[in-house]
Amino acid sequence: MIFQITEYLRLFIIFVPQIFIVGLFSYLIYKMLKRNTNRNSLTLSGFYLFVSLGLLMNGIAVLIAFFSPGEFITIVYFFATYLTMFSFIFVVVFILSLLKLKYEFTLKKAILIIGAYGITWLLFHLYPSGVAYSESWAPVYSFPYYITGNILFTISFTIPVIYYSLRLRSLFKDSNLKRKLSLFIIGNILAITLVYGLLLYNTWQDPTFKTIWGFSIIVLLISSGLLIYYGMGRDL
Repeated sequence: MIFQITEYLRLFIIFVPQIFIVGLFSYLIYKMLKRNTNRNSLTLSGFYLFVSLGLLMNGIAVLIAFFSPGEFITIVYFFATYLTMFSFIFVVVFILSLLKLKYEFTLKKAILIIGAYGITWLLFHLYPSGVAYSESWAPVYSFPYYITGNILFTISFTIPVIYYSLRLRSLFKDSNLKRKLSLFIIGNILAITLVYGLLLYNTWQDPTFKTIWGFSIIVLLISSGLLIYYGMGRDL
């Protein structure tokens, strides 16, 4: 019974909240770029764009699994997870661009960092025998794949974001700016929690955990996206 609830919950998450989140993130992109199309607004928009693309690809994968299950689903899931993980590098680059002067953190350096991050996560997604698929074509991660993903995400996102965010906060003197940066940091902490939870969600096949985490995903994704925007994105 719990397994059936979990499957229905998975469908609900895809076709209702994820569609809402894609619409919300698209609206935030529109608001940022309408106000200004500078380098910082474009960079942060990249985060929302690639998360949205990942969610859309995930929705397509579920539709294919429902109407015409087959090996093609694995390719769609590959792009869904890769695009989602790729989105986080734009947050790192955004923080670095705020922390350093433009002549120190050039566009060339930003592109190199984005490229290196993208290649690293591409290699991770090509991890041999890392992902299997259940009877319903849901991805199931192997334990080595899960551990590797946690280590890679910690090194490539968690540590840099927390470290550079705290450095940036130490430079701010205005209390209002510090409050906004605090919201931004909380948003990123929620995003970090979301990724660790998703890695566990696709690894630990416990129906109760999947049911609880299924609701948590919705709350964390919406909250983190809004806090990042209202923290630093709204005033770009």
